[in-house]
Amino acid sequence: MIWAGVNWYGNTELVFLKGKQNSIKYTGTLRQSLLPFMRELQSKIGDLTPIFQQDNASIHSSRHTKDFLTAENITMLSWPAKSPDLNIIENVWGLLARRVYANGRQFDKPSDLIAQIKHEWSQIDPAYIKKLVRSVPKRLEATRLLKGAKTGY
Repeated sequence: MIWAGVNWYGNTELVFLKGKQNSIKYTGTLRQSLLPFMRELQSKIGDLTPIFQQDNASIHSSRHTKDFLTAENITMLSWPAKSPDLNIIENVWGLLARRVYANGRQFDKPSDLIAQIKHEWSQIDPAYIKKLVRSVPKRLEATRLLKGAKTGY
């Protein structure tokens, strides 16, 4: 499993997670990768408040994770159930997968797959991420208009 984040100014390093994840491991990942990313974002946006968006996976919505995010003053976006079409990282994961496995590419060794994932992640155009960020208000409005139904994003 891989964890990563994106925002207007760039993306995090990829974090390759080992083993079954739980809230304690997840908050460790957030401490290692999200907090520096959010601090850097805060330095770029001044008085604006960065908002962290994640889905409702059990390790994301656990009391332990919520307490961690609250203690770190991370503002969360309320997240409707079963709505991956709202989260721009899903578009990024899709693009990454298409590039990694382009032309039916296969990998014999995990290390080769990881190297290709890292390479393709580094090649994602910042303009693509900005386009996705600009789409968030439209995604939210489409969700409101469709009363939570799938939007097609």
